[in-house]
Amino acid sequence: MNRIWDTNGKYSGAVLKEFNHWVIEVSFRQHTPGSFIIFAKRKIERISQLNNKEAIELTKVMSEIETALSKSPVFKPDRFNYLQLGNALHHLHFHGIPRYKKPRTFYNKDWVDNAWGHPPIFSKTEVSKNLVLAVKDELLKHLQK
Repeated sequence: MNRIWDTNGKYSGAVLKEFNHWVIEVSFRQHTPGSFIIFAKRKIERISQLNNKEAIELTKVMSEIETALSKSPVFKPDRFNYLQLGNALHHLHFHGIPRYKKPRTFYNKDWVDNAWGHPPIFSKTEVSKNLVLAVKDELLKHLQK
């Protein structure tokens, strides 16, 4: 797979699942635990450039990752928020941010969603690759094959 959104391979190893038109990866910015990114495989910048097959498949992709997070005894989010900004990376992608009413413990850390009930806090801090791989391992247990 040609990851045109990460040509230098800085964020390699985080792929959860590849679809015909999309790829889900664990985010190296864990805004809340289980944060992920959905990338269009085709080089496009805007939602309005999606063709029908891409748009239809996107709903399937979102449903699958939401189901995997919900099945995980570790995560079980209360809601899901999506951000599509494209300010720094001019390639269509969606930041998926699970939302939590109550704290979660994962990877020996207590995670608190301090913005619950409001727009998510978009962290600019990258987490370790080991944490990304731990999120990936947990989600792969619950993601459709």
